[in-house]
Amino acid sequence: MKRSVQSSTLTSTLQARSDLHLLRKTWHLTMGVAMAFIYLAGLPAPTALFILILALGLAMFVETMRLRNPAINEKVLRYWGPLMRNCEIGRVSGVPHYLAATIIAIAIFPKPVAVLSVLYLACGDPIASLCGILYGNRGPRFASGKSLIGTMAGVTTCIVISLLFLSSLQLSTGTLLAVSLIGGIAGGTAELMPFDADDNFTIPVISGFVLWLAFIVFGI
Repeated sequence: MKRSVQSSTLTSTLQARSDLHLLRKTWHLTMGVAMAFIYLAGLPAPTALFILILALGLAMFVETMRLRNPAINEKVLRYWGPLMRNCEIGRVSGVPHYLAATIIAIAIFPKPVAVLSVLYLACGDPIASLCGILYGNRGPRFASGKSLIGTMAGVTTCIVISLLFLSSLQLSTGTLLAVSLIGGIAGGTAELMPFDADDNFTIPVISGFVLWLAFIVFGI
């Protein structure tokens, strides 16, 4: 009974936030952009991986403790609740997925691909979500519940990010446009894949692999 009351209280607290989840989206964007540009600025991959693995270990420890102990869960959500979805009260939050995907991106992909895959998640995902919440009812929706308008906003954002980032690589106009289009579509539609996995994980990993293949095909 006590756990039920605590869960109800926590749910009410989180539901009091705006449906737009602007604070969560701002944190999501800021964290991803910061990680991408710190790595881009010259942080060695081994050092970046070491830091991220430590962060992932800490995140998993906190997640395990809070999910096993309602009292700890209540304290964690008191401070981090505004950055979490309602459904994350009783399950692992998106933070470990975010960190795990970033680790995979840095460990496997060339630096430009890793940076772009993280930026797709950091920028494309929250903008797609925001547009979907505000305007998604004006167009069709996919079976997953995602809106076409939100998805197109995410694709457009990822294409623009790709154009801005890849323009520094001195590519031909055709290659720049083609790779930006491929990367943008991959980044904006990765969340539509029929996988039972968190978007924070699927977006960087799937878009990163697609973009990496595009780099290989176009000889970048």
